[in-house]
Amino acid sequence: MKSQNYAYFFKDTTICELEQTFKKLHKEYPERHLDQPHELEYCKDILNTASTHSGQFFPKLLLNTLEEDLFFQKGLDVEIYRHLRYLPASWHTHSFFEVVYIVQGDCTNYILEQKLSMHSGDICIIAPNTPHTISAFSDDSIVLNVILRTSTFETAFFGTLSENDVLSDFFMRTLYHSPTHPYLLFRTEYDTQLRNIIKYAYDEFSSNHQYKNRMLNSILNTFFILLLRNHGSNVILPNNDIQENDQNLIFILKYIQEHYATITLKELAVFFNYSERQLQRIIKSSTGMSFSENIQKLKMNQAARLLNNPDMSISDIAEKLGYADAGNLRHIFKKYYGMTPMEFRSRSI
Repeated sequence: MKSQNYAYFFKDTTICELEQTFKKLHKEYPERHLDQPHELEYCKDILNTASTHSGQFFPKLLLNTLEEDLFFQKGLDVEIYRHLRYLPASWHTHSFFEVVYIVQGDCTNYILEQKLSMHSGDICIIAPNTPHTISAFSDDSIVLNVILRTSTFETAFFGTLSENDVLSDFFMRTLYHSPTHPYLLFRTEYDTQLRNIIKYAYDEFSSNHQYKNRMLNSILNTFFILLLRNHGSNVILPNNDIQENDQNLIFILKYIQEHYATITLKELAVFFNYSERQLQRIIKSSTGMSFSENIQKLKMNQAARLLNNPDMSISDIAEKLGYADAGNLRHIFKKYYGMTPMEFRSRSI
């Protein structure tokens, strides 16, 4: 059934000549354990031998640090490649984002000290400058590497979350500020929408159509919208500083986002069956801010958005955000933005 689901993805899934050479060398030198992570220097002789035997090679495989300006083709913000099966697993970093998508089969994704077993439909987003490597040592494994300029990823991914400040802060903190687990893992299984859109992106990248870069960016925007819409609540969280490593974390953050105008810490703790102290620790560890700081940020961001509507009075905005009166909103808003709501509105017009 799996092969039927994925067979149409690529016209040809046979092992290419270079992959066959890597596979042969892997079998010839079992003591080298080429499927395990090694520094690039350890694998360079194998890479050079494969180049000699197969008559084809990619110079980028001999680099362990890949810079954005040198890696991307001119005029492109997104590139998509099939990961070479049996390619020796060597540690490397790059200054851009990478999205690993498992089309079929399995692979092991090593990220710093983490060993992630990935299967069909899994998607892993890896932050820039993160040492990692992929081990795909099976004929059945088909892995796509989608690489994006940092600015492109931030526009597509965090832009999608622009109105979901709490989740956006959490994902950004995970990707940019986690020293040991700078990745996000989604298990999408047989999500046909995502599979179809990633195939569409791969076909577009493989073409020479007009407006190729703009089309790729648009397709990736749709991809991240579908990913977050369909799987944002069940993202696999890296083991982090939260002792509970709680599976409800995303639901807690989304609940805060949706009820920030009226929710209290006590009500939130009762709803999710935590103590207030425990919940405060979870929120602080995952977002970098306390419960009250998150609530204030959400209210102030929404107040700023609502002030762009000239037909909405300050009193109406205060009521919508759960403040007792407009004076309370004015005081907090001025402290937060350094100006009154009316001064902010006049600058926006």
